[in-house]
Amino acid sequence: MSLAKATLRHSLRRKWKLSLGVLLCGIGLVVFTHTYDVAGIMEEGDAARNALQADPQSFTSEQSDAMGRSAMVGALFGMLAFLFFLGAALVGFLMPGGVVANERRSATIMLWAQHPMPLSHFYLQRYLWMQVANLGAQALFAVVAILAVFPPAALPPTEPGVFVEVCLVGAMACAISFAVSALGLRRAAFLGLAYYFLSTIVGGIEGFAVGTEVPRTLAVILDVVPFVIFPANPIDDLVAGFASGTAWDWGATGLVLYHFALWTAVAWLGLRRIEGKPLKL
Repeated sequence: MSLAKATLRHSLRRKWKLSLGVLLCGIGLVVFTHTYDVAGIMEEGDAARNALQADPQSFTSEQSDAMGRSAMVGALFGMLAFLFFLGAALVGFLMPGGVVANERRSATIMLWAQHPMPLSHFYLQRYLWMQVANLGAQALFAVVAILAVFPPAALPPTEPGVFVEVCLVGAMACAISFAVSALGLRRAAFLGLAYYFLSTIVGGIEGFAVGTEVPRTLAVILDVVPFVIFPANPIDDLVAGFASGTAWDWGATGLVLYHFALWTAVAWLGLRRIEGKPLKL
C-alpha cells in the first residue's frame, strides 16, 4: 500500500466521527437559519431596545416579545455557529493526531527510521496527505457554511470568500498542530487550540489599540504581533478581496503565506533534530 493511500485511510478511520459531528452541527445551522430570519429577528430586537431606551413609557408588549425572541434566536444561532466553526478548526488541529511525538514516544518511529527515505521526508510526505484529507473535510464544512444564512458582516460577502476562509483556517490549524508534534511535544492539538484562543484574545487587543496613541514600546510589540499569532485577521482581509469593487490585500496575502512557511519551517527543523536522535531517552 502506498504512503498516500495508507495516510488517507488512517485519517479517514481516525477522524470521521468528529468530522461527521461537525457536519451535522453545520446542517443544523443551515436548517435553523432557513427556518428563522435571524438577521430580521435580531434587527427587530435592536429596534425594540432602542425604543425602550428612548421612551420607556410607550414600550409595548409586542416590543417586549421582539426583544425576547431576538435574545433566544440570537443565543441559539450563536451557539450553533460557535460549535460549527470551532469544530471545523478542531478537525484541522486533530488531523495530524500528534503523529511524530506519539510515534517517537512509543518507539514506532524506529520502524520508519529503517526506511531508506530520511525521516524528515517521510513525515513531511505523510503531513502532505494529512493536509489533503483535512482540506477535503474543510471543503465540506465550507459548502455547509455557504448554504447557511448568516447576518450581514458575519462572514465574507461572497461564496468563494466563505469557502476559502474555512479552508484556510482549517489548513493553518493542521500546519500548526503538525509543527508542534514535530518538535516532539505531545498533545499538539491541545497546544495548538490554546495558541488559537490566545491569538484571538491578543488579536482583539491589537484591533482595539489600532488608531489610538500608545507608548513606543507597546507600538513595537503591536507591530510584531501579527507575525506570531494565528492569522485570523489577515485571512479575513484576504478573502474580503473576493468581493467586487474591493482591492486585493496583498499584504494580508503575504502574511498568510508567511505563517504557512513559518510553521512548515518549524516542522522541518523539528524533524531534522529528531532524525539525529529518533528515540526520546
